[in-house]
Amino acid sequence: MRIKLSFFAGALFAAVGGVAAGPLELEPKEMAPPTITESEPWHFNIGMPGWLAFVSGDIGLHGTTSSVDVDFGQIISHVKGIASFSADVRKGRFGVYADILYLGLSDSVYPGGLISSANLDLSEYLVDAEVYYRVVEGPRGWLNLRAGARYTDLYNSLKLVGNGPLIDQAATALVNAANGDLREILDRLLHGALDNKNPPLPVPPLGFEEKIRLLKLIREARQDPMRAHQKIVNVLNKELNRSFSLTERWVDPYIGIGGSYNLSKAFYLTGKADVGGFDAGSEVTVQAYGALGCHVTRSIYSELGFRYLYYDYDSGGFLYKVSTYGPQITAGILF
Repeated sequence: MRIKLSFFAGALFAAVGGVAAGPLELEPKEMAPPTITESEPWHFNIGMPGWLAFVSGDIGLHGTTSSVDVDFGQIISHVKGIASFSADVRKGRFGVYADILYLGLSDSVYPGGLISSANLDLSEYLVDAEVYYRVVEGPRGWLNLRAGARYTDLYNSLKLVGNGPLIDQAATALVNAANGDLREILDRLLHGALDNKNPPLPVPPLGFEEKIRLLKLIREARQDPMRAHQKIVNVLNKELNRSFSLTERWVDPYIGIGGSYNLSKAFYLTGKADVGGFDAGSEVTVQAYGALGCHVTRSIYSELGFRYLYYDYDSGGFLYKVSTYGPQITAGILF
């Protein structure tokens, strides 16, 4: 019995001594996880807008102005080429955006008289490029401040095809006419083909000044009675079988805002607006867009909205005071 008690006491002493000699760790220490610095992810948005546009306003050249009112039906029936593309790249609160639109139109009119046909062509490039900063972002939506530039490139051309059989008859009438009747006769023979007051496409009156030139050349040809007829025939053939063209390019800086508001998990409202020009290119340019959007999947979306673009540009005798507006359907992908 004494041996057992001595053994028990020795064991207890050893245990207590072990505790006194150093702390007994009953549970492992909690270790803090290593700090991982995560960079902001990149966000990409590729879209294909389809703008069903109407065009109205005034387009002028050297003081002569055409009133333009062209609906989407006229535009789409004369399209020779169209392309539209947008791209958005964002990291954190900073992003860049670009939107490119190309439109090519052509039409032919057959006025009769001295001109058998007049062929109109229009090519337009519209490029928006901007940077933006996301000032608000939350579960319900976001708001961006935007700054960028809008590049506009317009090419217009008019190609005339003279009516050979009638030119000879017209030359006889012009030789025999009194000086005071020349302008009236020439206007009647041209059937308004060069006036272009209400063009079927949004182009300026490219051939309007040609009437003045023709009248001057005809009067000069009449100074030689012996050869007046042939000279007038030569003038009409040369002047009424030619092309006129005009190219205008300008850049407009702009500032604006853009935002989106989530109605539900699938549907959202989005919009943007900007104002620019500031006499750097246009006196003023304004653009606005608003749409109802839908997330078809996590990566695919579509939007149905309305877009409006206005220019007030006047430089070097070319006036472009035009509104382009209409519904826009957009499909895109997020990744």
